[in-house]
Amino acid sequence: MQRTLGIDLGTTNSVMAYLSRGEPKILLNRQNRDSTPSVVALGRRDELLVGAPARGRGTDAVTSVKRFMGRRFDDPEVAAALDRVAYRIGRGADGDVHVRLGAYDYTPIEISAMILRRLKLDAEQRTHEQFNRAVITVPAYFGERQVAATREAGRLAGFHVLKIINEPTAAALAFGLAADPGQEPRTILVYDLGGGTFDISVLLLVQGMIDVIGIEGDNLLGGDDFDDLLRHRLAAEAEREHGVALDGDLVATTRLRTAAEEAKVALSDQLATEVVLPALGRQAVTLDTEVTREQFEKLVSGAVDRTITLVRKALAEAHLDVDTVDQVLLVGGSTSIPLVEQRLAEVFGAERIRKDVNPMQCVAVGAAVQSALSAEIECPACAAVNDLAEEFCSSCAGSLVGAPKTDCATCHMPVDVDAASCGKCGTALGGAGTGAGAPVHSAPTVSVAKLWTCDQCGKANAPESKSCSVCGEGPARSEGLRCPACGRVNPPGVLDCVSCEQPMPITDPQDITPKDLGVELDDGRMSVVIPKGTNYPTTSPVSRDFHTSGAGATRLEVSVYEGSHNIAERNELCGHVNVQLPPDLPDGTPLTISFGLSSDRTITVSVLVRTPGAEPHVVQLQRFGRLDPQKKEVVSAAREDLVRFLDTLEQELTDRERDELRSSLAQLEHILLEGPGSEPIEPLIKRIREQLRFATEIRYAAARLAMILHWTGKYLTAEQQSRLELLGDQLERAREQADWVAGLAIAEQVQSTIDGLPPIVAMIMEMRTVAAQGSVSPRLSHQIAELTGNLDDAADRNDRVALERYLDQVQPLWTAAAEELGDRRIGPQGPAKPTDRLK
Repeated sequence: MQRTLGIDLGTTNSVMAYLSRGEPKILLNRQNRDSTPSVVALGRRDELLVGAPARGRGTDAVTSVKRFMGRRFDDPEVAAALDRVAYRIGRGADGDVHVRLGAYDYTPIEISAMILRRLKLDAEQRTHEQFNRAVITVPAYFGERQVAATREAGRLAGFHVLKIINEPTAAALAFGLAADPGQEPRTILVYDLGGGTFDISVLLLVQGMIDVIGIEGDNLLGGDDFDDLLRHRLAAEAEREHGVALDGDLVATTRLRTAAEEAKVALSDQLATEVVLPALGRQAVTLDTEVTREQFEKLVSGAVDRTITLVRKALAEAHLDVDTVDQVLLVGGSTSIPLVEQRLAEVFGAERIRKDVNPMQCVAVGAAVQSALSAEIECPACAAVNDLAEEFCSSCAGSLVGAPKTDCATCHMPVDVDAASCGKCGTALGGAGTGAGAPVHSAPTVSVAKLWTCDQCGKANAPESKSCSVCGEGPARSEGLRCPACGRVNPPGVLDCVSCEQPMPITDPQDITPKDLGVELDDGRMSVVIPKGTNYPTTSPVSRDFHTSGAGATRLEVSVYEGSHNIAERNELCGHVNVQLPPDLPDGTPLTISFGLSSDRTITVSVLVRTPGAEPHVVQLQRFGRLDPQKKEVVSAAREDLVRFLDTLEQELTDRERDELRSSLAQLEHILLEGPGSEPIEPLIKRIREQLRFATEIRYAAARLAMILHWTGKYLTAEQQSRLELLGDQLERAREQADWVAGLAIAEQVQSTIDGLPPIVAMIMEMRTVAAQGSVSPRLSHQIAELTGNLDDAADRNDRVALERYLDQVQPLWTAAAEELGDRRIGPQGPAKPTDRLK
């Protein structure tokens, strides 16, 4: 049976555990420590350093990368964390966060994969066994993109990620396993204050069953923030004493942060500590000061108080109060700060705070326990459910274990052992297709134990032994839990012991969603499909009915968001689902959108468009003679469309575009008069229809681009404005050559770029357009003019407070304009959006 590693992938430290003879056990790393700092750096010889050796590399070390997992560079939470790290961070071509390490830029997923890869190798070195599967924990308040990013990091590291589990839930599993059997039902509040995130989970523990009934948290609150608060105080003291500002000095800042962290740890056990930093900064000043616990607690009291506020919020959302909580479980290294326990004792009473479960290890222990709670495994390729013992999917034959990896010696990324080259840097490897002389990078090997250890009694047996010489058990590993009643190690996923039939100490937990999941409507609002607090995995899809907005659209775009704001763009975008629509679809066509959530929060979205029934229209091919009535109708309709287009927009066309379309018109008129001759007309009609479509979309993109730059340019970033201006120049050159294919490709880039702008930009542009055209009532035109004037004024003054206030007024006014215009409303004629309003 495949072995599974339980991993607490922390912001500051990571811990690993596994099941040994049916009981969870913490694994030590290669430095014989029970935790590995989540830090990556390069050594003097460009070798990869992970963990404690990397921490000494100062500004070259990548730390706290978990805060950037699955996040866009323009995410407010990324902006808030940028000044807390010393390494270089930038925007990747995909819009996500990228970090610099040596000569290459890496995604947070790739950095996390390096950490996970090192944990895997350390575990295999320690146990002489291979770990091809993993249960990885994440903060309960992680969004779907962050969960997906964590899963991808595990895959890159060489694991099949058996499950992603919330950290507080994992801690509760460790707590439940350690609890006395037969205890009365208890309400447990898990207070998880780690290095980079803060989570609260409210759980109900009944006879080994765990149900999560409340979640709250803050992804930018943790021990790292306490370190920063103390670091700023130390920097201010150095400036006050020596007149030297150290905040801009990266090396000094790194040393101050390290000293602050060490002082924080020391103050958990003592009332005061000395901070001595010689040769600090470019002027080599010496900082010699004392920090007292009282001073430190004054610095962090605001942050600790915020955790208490979130605790009360979590209880309120779970419809509980302080008195209903039986026990408070402390998780995370930052809970060792005395002020934290003091504040919690003030709320719950000291007697309800549990400290008998190791706060630094319980999450990893819970992850290892989780690996024993399910007897099934999902195929990553086809999502088919298989028995846990299987190595290949019974449906698609895909692998159910992690791919063997080697490490690229150039960029240090884990790479499949049979790959011909590294996908990151292109370095040739020793896999398939490698020619003679190519550098070969050998994968680290794990020596296989010559003996096998019995799960039941721990006796070491010879490799050829078919059963244990002491208890008679076979060598196959069960990967299940040990029964506390009879000592039998059970298969995974059983509810009652296979030997004594007593209930097992813990069962698979029932978790809940941390945030609302929904879709963006045509007016920019988010309509919730799966509300916060919904149990998952969902037993059946959760469905909601909508309607299409606008008539004639050829594509329906369903944008999926996660968050609590009623404006979709203020939440986190999970992704898009695009549905091709039949032509001439009526406005308000009913559609159903369904969401499903797997056990590790993978979203599946399905869209059912209820199109009106219609008989298929069959066109017979006519090769000779005059047009039959059906063909004549087709040609006449194409001619009328072309004439109408030229009559309306001829003055907006370039000379080459105009000549091309006039030539096509002449061909149609010739066919109507003389017949098609020996050639079929279908290719010509198709080409002309494409010309019209291309010309319409190119012209619309050009007009929309001009309006965006003219009316909303001041709300764009310099990068956005430069990108749009460049596309405008490229589009103009293609139009001058009447290059329809190139023009359409550029127009699609224009539309995609504009659609990628905050929806509020398009709303401002459209409101100004309808007001300028007199398409709405004078009262509404006046309101639009007043609001857009205020927006312009706030933007010109760079008054962010006023600008945010006025931006909040855009969506309701835009909705009013859309309702007043009805079917005449302007806007993108590309994808339709779901709507919950019927005209």
